[in-house]
Amino acid sequence: MKISNRTRTIILWCISIGLLLGMVITFTPTMGLNLGGQEALRGTVQMTVNGAEVREADVLQLQQQAPFNTISEGPVADQLERLLVDTLIRQEVERQAAAPVRVSGGEVRREVNEFRESRGVAGRGNDRAYLNLIGSAGFNDEMFRDYMRDQLKYTKWRESLVDGVTVSDAEVEAYYESHRSSYQSEERVRARQIVVEDAETAEDIATQLAAGASFADLAAQNSIELAANQGAVGAQGEETEPRAVGRAAFPTAVANAAFGLRGAGITDVVEAAGGFYIVQVLEYLPSDTRPLDEVRDQVAEDALAAKQQGVVEAELERLRDEAVVAFPATSTLSFENEVVAEVGDAQITEAQLDRATYFNPVMQQALTPDMADIISQIFRPNVLQQLISTELAYQGAQELGVELVGTKAGVAQAALNYVARDATVTDDQIQGYYESNVAAFTLPAEATVTQATFTDEASATAFRQAVLGGAAPADAAAEQGGEVTDHGRVRPGDLESDLDTAVFQTDAFDPIGGGPQGVSDVLVIERPVEPEPDAEETAEEAAGAEEPVAEGDAEEQTEPEMVQEFVVLVVDRTDARVRPLADVRAQVENQVLATNRQQVQQEWLDSLRDQIEVHEYVIMDVDDAADELPFTVPEPGEQPAQDDGAAGGEATDEAAQDEVVQDEAAQDEAAQDEAAQDEAAQDEAGGADGAEGPAADQEETPEGAGE
Repeated sequence: MKISNRTRTIILWCISIGLLLGMVITFTPTMGLNLGGQEALRGTVQMTVNGAEVREADVLQLQQQAPFNTISEGPVADQLERLLVDTLIRQEVERQAAAPVRVSGGEVRREVNEFRESRGVAGRGNDRAYLNLIGSAGFNDEMFRDYMRDQLKYTKWRESLVDGVTVSDAEVEAYYESHRSSYQSEERVRARQIVVEDAETAEDIATQLAAGASFADLAAQNSIELAANQGAVGAQGEETEPRAVGRAAFPTAVANAAFGLRGAGITDVVEAAGGFYIVQVLEYLPSDTRPLDEVRDQVAEDALAAKQQGVVEAELERLRDEAVVAFPATSTLSFENEVVAEVGDAQITEAQLDRATYFNPVMQQALTPDMADIISQIFRPNVLQQLISTELAYQGAQELGVELVGTKAGVAQAALNYVARDATVTDDQIQGYYESNVAAFTLPAEATVTQATFTDEASATAFRQAVLGGAAPADAAAEQGGEVTDHGRVRPGDLESDLDTAVFQTDAFDPIGGGPQGVSDVLVIERPVEPEPDAEETAEEAAGAEEPVAEGDAEEQTEPEMVQEFVVLVVDRTDARVRPLADVRAQVENQVLATNRQQVQQEWLDSLRDQIEVHEYVIMDVDDAADELPFTVPEPGEQPAQDDGAAGGEATDEAAQDEVVQDEAAQDEAAQDEAAQDEAAQDEAGGADGAEGPAADQEETPEGAGE
């Protein structure tokens, strides 16, 4: 039978359509025999939150992140599993709350374009680089756009919660009074500086300064900066007197040294910005609280942000408390959340304790299988006490008669700051602290050391006599065949043991010509001689051969041959000296004030314990095993250790000085958001489909893509 062209065309079209439909059914997960395959790929349901399913892939993705991936068995593993379940619930209820928020395709497109612009992969010409970037975090373009859509939803949802929130004048004033340390003027110094181009010149100037030379004169003669102003920092025109300046007037390393003095004094030589600096601080001017009228706008902005954070936290807690959670029979998860303490009508649960413990950054660094039991038995009890103190302070804040705003932990800390805001310091306390801690204000001994080494005592003695007679050490050593080593300016512990002892622990130095330098006696130092290997031994070592050692040779090989060296030291030494109280008064006053504030805060917390019933239902003992911790666990009410030598010196921030409620409680809130953020940021990294975890910050991008 003959087929017409029209019929043949129709048949070919039918075949083509059939093939196309077959391909669609085969490769589209939601059609044909693969219906439901996408859900199957995500594993079985592990729990439901308000009816929404949380599957194996969701659980596995979070399990692969810290701290959940650190411990696999024992009590800590059980605590981490409880924390993991609680985190999944919190992420899911926020996802559900934000789900109805509408986000347009144009908004997503703008967000993606801004991301590409910020990462240097904007434009079609960079499409491959963009795909590689997001691919490193487990995304393709469609997944990444879904992720960005979710981020915008979370942002809009949170913004809707705080829309219309304002702060009153009373709230602004209360925020200022409880956060005075946030509104400090800049610390300043009046100082001179000498800047030279080489270390040798700088060390020579440092030696002259130690001997009492005028800093201004040396600056005028040697400094490559401000020489015409006698080194006066901040001086204008032809001024020779320094003006008060902040840290920005110096390179960072120099500023750290100068401001670290916390009073009058001279820094060591500091190398920075292509030069060598010596700074003489004439006066240290500590920071001071700026008046409210001067910073009112900034305070109002900060108070509003804190109040908004409190609103969001309260809503998230409400959603979490009202969530209906169920675990199917096939689930490997469970959730038992016992109450560990009650403070008045408020309860502290195991999950809260878990969050405060294991979302602590210091804790996460130390969390290893070897440390797990110690951390659980020692660190957790301290965290529980801190949570109790936080709750006490939060409830006590309601009775202060001031309108404090923020999250629960933020209000608690603000209340502590507020009750201690008027703490004062007396002269007797300053004097007593100074005398009790005089070692902290003692500058170590220093010395500029030149070493001359000889092979025989006669040459060393001849060198010594020549130097005492006025000869230059280098010339005298060359005449006697000695070797000269210039150690520069050193402190105790910088030299090898024998030399260090001679320089800093003896007075066996004869003065040279009545000047600051002295010359030591002849020191006899024994050193081991390294035998030179013969050619055969060298070849065997190169070939990796190891010759067995006979038992009879062992003693001979452990006793190397010794040789004597005869050493004479030429030293310009400055003895250890105590900085006078006048030079360090600002530092001492800050330390005493911090202690006084802490005492006021602890007394207030103790009074709250007398008024508010506290019940602890889990007895946890703290024993001597605390010494094994690789970090300091502060006792409730204890001020965290501070490093006075760090940039910025002693703490002047009330949040650092006055913390009786430690920041683990505040990290409870931050950790919740951080875990949620990580969930969204790393979604699909393990192969799951879609971005399902709510992110704490809408601005965040995938972890891999952002690196």
